[in-house]
Amino acid sequence: MIATPTFPDLSALVVDESLYIRRIVRDMLMRVGIKRVLEAPDGAEALGVLAESKPDLTIIDWDLAILSGEEFIRLARTPTTSPSPTVPIILMLGQPRRNVVDRAIALGVNEIIAKPFSPKTLWSRLDEVINRPRPFSQVKSLLRPLPRTNGLSKGLSLV
Repeated sequence: MIATPTFPDLSALVVDESLYIRRIVRDMLMRVGIKRVLEAPDGAEALGVLAESKPDLTIIDWDLAILSGEEFIRLARTPTTSPSPTVPIILMLGQPRRNVVDRAIALGVNEIIAKPFSPKTLWSRLDEVINRPRPFSQVKSLLRPLPRTNGLSKGLSLV
């Protein structure tokens, strides 16, 4: 069995309308050493927390009241409106439809996970955004992470 990863000295912002979901995600984060977990029930409050606390990563639901996940991501990835335009964003989707996934990628999310998800799934996404960050490029007014490379261009084999 693979050991549980650890990500000490990081802070995370968890955004979901459901207090229950926020607490579950908080528990998953604390189990890998992320002790500073901030929470917000909607995108508007999340923008305020992002500006005030500048967390190391954000885990946000797409379907939010007041300011949707989509609107939050757009504002967070716009350098002229964001206090932290390259903050890693992990998007939670209750219904991962292709058009929503495509829109989220175009807006600049780093990773997407479908609800419900296991701690192991969340930890693998954390590993991607923390230990294998991708550089960003500006597309129109948004900063977006560059697509992943599969390693073949560097002479690596998948075998």
